Amino acid sequence: KKHAADISDHFHDNVSYKARERKSAFPQFRLQSHEPFPLLCQKIANDWIENRNYRYEDKSIVLSFILETDSSVECLIDKFSRFHIQLFLIVRGLLSSEVLLVAFKKRYRVNYGVNPNASFNRLMAVPFRAKDVALDRTEYGHPDVALVLTHLSYYYSGLNESQLSQCFKRLNEQETDPASIYDQWILYEDEKDVPKSIRQWNGINLKDYQQNIDYIFPTFRYNMLVINYFLDYFVFPREAKQFPSKLVASAWDLSSSLRTNIITGFSGTNDTQLLLPVHIRQDDLPELQKTDAIVVNNLLKTENENYQCLPINIASENILKQIVDHQEIVNVILDVGA
Repeated sequence: KKHAADISDHFHDNVSYKARERKSAFPQFRLQSHEPFPLLCQKIANDWIENRNYRYEDKSIVLSFILETDSSVECLIDKFSRFHIQLFLIVRGLLSSEVLLVAFKKRYRVNYGVNPNASFNRLMAVPFRAKDVALDRTEYGHPDVALVLTHLSYYYSGLNESQLSQCFKRLNEQETDPASIYDQWILYEDEKDVPKSIRQWNGINLKDYQQNIDYIFPTFRYNMLVINYFLDYFVFPREAKQFPSKLVASAWDLSSSLRTNIITGFSGTNDTQLLLPVHIRQDDLPELQKTDAIVVNNLLKTENENYQCLPINIASENILKQIVDHQEIVNVILDVGA
């Protein structure tokens, strides 16, 4: 969040960025190429190391380790405890192993998001196949990617009334010092954005429905600290599970050479046959060999000769305006979800 605007200024054509109205909210931020990522990693690493109480000469060693994948953990064993080395490995995974890059290149609600279907009964982010269409019974296999995308999903969507109520109920009933936690949430906001009546914990009345709707919900739904609190106590403890081993399979395994029976598959085109497993042979039926030529012929028809390139970050309203203003009559609009 801290460096999003700066990265956007340096790499305007490679970053999609939109600031949020509230100081406590996470901005809309997406990387459109790898180019801005090294600078982002450097800034994050420098901020992180400056907040750690390590000796000056050790900080350069740690920075080198978390930013360079070819550096060995052996240089840290004699200087740091096992706990700290595990911490370095986590940061290294996010930065030099490009977990953050994978997350920031994905489009929220198009490539990932929280499945809104109540029957799915999952609060962590899952892959999407198209805009607002979650892949059925699919989850992220990489735990770090799942955690980062879950954070981003809630930062972008904000908490709903029920989720925010859960946070305040737990804060009131289970925390030993709710006032200090609430003060941290307030400090993360811009003072002018917080109504005077709720600037102190003793001013909160959880039974006052009007106060919840008019003041608490608008103030805290996008607050990153409140969202982190919700994730820490209501999402990750229940759903962030990690197992010692896992079964991995893909479509290639359907045609494994270990299978004794013949497997038959179908593809609408033959342009990807070079990507098939080496033990697979494509057998084009004679009556279908003209399919590719038919597709090319359709593309070359007169009605397909017009092409208009739109800017990368164009808003949906502008797309519709260009369609309306188009010189040719548009009969069909296909939304592929991306």
